[in-house]
Amino acid sequence: MRPDPIEQVEKFVKETHDSVGKYTQPTLKRYPLLFAFFLTFSVASILQGFDMWVSGVPLFQQHPTVLIGLGTLALFLTGTLYKLLEKHRG
Repeated sequence: MRPDPIEQVEKFVKETHDSVGKYTQPTLKRYPLLFAFFLTFSVASILQGFDMWVSGVPLFQQHPTVLIGLGTLALFLTGTLYKLLEKHRG
């Protein structure tokens, strides 16, 4: 049986997270408000950038239901992928 590439990537990310966590956890515990601010600023920046990009697409300006439909489809596909991966896992 061939190894699952997604599982290998997940394993690598988990191992990296665990090894880096030894160094980052003390800093995160020491300055929680600073990192909360950075996290909030980062998420807000991404959402604002996406909003600016979407508002420049004429199709989405004229037909916002297309954007809603694409978002719904993306959520559906994400859920389907999750169920598929869970089924193959165990």
